[in-house]
Amino acid sequence: MRTRAICRRLNASDADLFQALRLESFRLEPRAFRFAPADEAHIATDAVAARLTRDFVIGAFNADDSQMIGVGGLAWGGGVKTRHKALLYGMYVRATHRRSGAADEIMKRLINEAKQNVEILTLTVVSTNLRALRFYERWGFRVYALKSAQRRFAKAIISTKR
Repeated sequence: MRTRAICRRLNASDADLFQALRLESFRLEPRAFRFAPADEAHIATDAVAARLTRDFVIGAFNADDSQMIGVGGLAWGGGVKTRHKALLYGMYVRATHRRSGAADEIMKRLINEAKQNVEILTLTVVSTNLRALRFYERWGFRVYALKSAQRRFAKAIISTKR
């Protein structure tokens, strides 16, 4: 049975929920993210709340019990020369809710927001994460670079134009 997910933009009051799910994703999927739990575990709730105010972050909630089951965000380019770009980051859906449509709902909302505000949307993904690569390619992203020396494993940088 598929989980029915309710998606909405997260706000400052969601900081604890967001941070808990983010740290869970780093812990359970260490090769999928460039951060480790120790990198962000010390970040204060008010700093997380500021991030949720600044960025466009979507949370997916299980309609049956209101638990947050997924998340994904957009961060905007800050300078004059980069404000036409956004970075899609932190896509994660709990393993028990994968194939439920939650990731598609999150992605649809992120892409709709990006289409209104930027020309180029990029993300990075570990090159061996074939499930994620297929998901992003289905949404129109294409690999345009591979970086092998940046971290302990190769990653693909993929991009789409609106």
